[in-house]
Amino acid sequence: MRQLRKDWDIIDEGPMEDLLGIECTSNPDGSITLHQTKYINSMINRFFTPDEREKFKKTSTPYTTNLAQLVIEALEGSTASEPAYPELVKEYQRMVGSLMYCCTATRPDLAYAVHQHCRALSRPTPELVAELKVTFSYINQHSSLGLTFEAGRKHELSGYSDSDWAIKNSTSGWVIFWQNAPLVWGSRKQNCVALSSCEAEIIALSEAAKDMVYLRKFVSGMTGKQPGGPSVLRTDDKAARDLSYNPEMHNRTKHVARRHFFIRDMVESFELNVPLISTVNNYADFFTKTLKPGSFASMRNKIMNIKSD
Repeated sequence: MRQLRKDWDIIDEGPMEDLLGIECTSNPDGSITLHQTKYINSMINRFFTPDEREKFKKTSTPYTTNLAQLVIEALEGSTASEPAYPELVKEYQRMVGSLMYCCTATRPDLAYAVHQHCRALSRPTPELVAELKVTFSYINQHSSLGLTFEAGRKHELSGYSDSDWAIKNSTSGWVIFWQNAPLVWGSRKQNCVALSSCEAEIIALSEAAKDMVYLRKFVSGMTGKQPGGPSVLRTDDKAARDLSYNPEMHNRTKHVARRHFFIRDMVESFELNVPLISTVNNYADFFTKTLKPGSFASMRNKIMNIKSD
């Protein structure tokens, strides 16, 4: 603060409590929790009356198992220029847009659901609107959840990458942790058709690698300490892991675009290390598909550093 006052007239308002709708809570153990309780409650009240909010059904996940199929049906049933239900478009876009701020700021548990709804922004259906209400029911129950960053312990950057191989466009998922909480995460449709699960995993790994390399520079600039070695970016696919280290282009991977081998470049330059882990321990799986309530809650609590009661 003294240094800042040398150049600017500033007012010290004390510890940060709220910044752009993100609340900051200091915990007794020195950790901090970032959450958006006020923003979420305000958002729900904007789209639903008190009576409608009271009638929300209890749900353990922000989606149903039918979400991906409903999106496919919506995309196949109309076009962006001629949606089947034009009267639904504006409100649907407003609701999904409001959720996106939570999804990208403090709520990785919404990432897969919001990603799927974003694919159908221009052509929603009544079924997708009903599905979106499931997401709002979920955050209505869990409005106070957030990210808890620990203090007093040394935590290196570490990440997880995964993909859900599909006949058409697969879904990439990744999450990168620091101080035992996620700094960045993503759930994204791949922009090309992967011809194998290995190719889909390599694409996901390279997407995650971009964020990891950036965060290595960001964290070192913030802490003043250079990374002690390559950062860990895990995958549960042995073929993709081997391909990250193998400089040869085998017949099965000759068709893979060079830009998808960014992960290999980073391994060769000792920026990243890619160990193999089991699927059940791969947190990025959380961002690629719908999960059953038990698995969803367990993985959500681990990712968001939520302590069980």
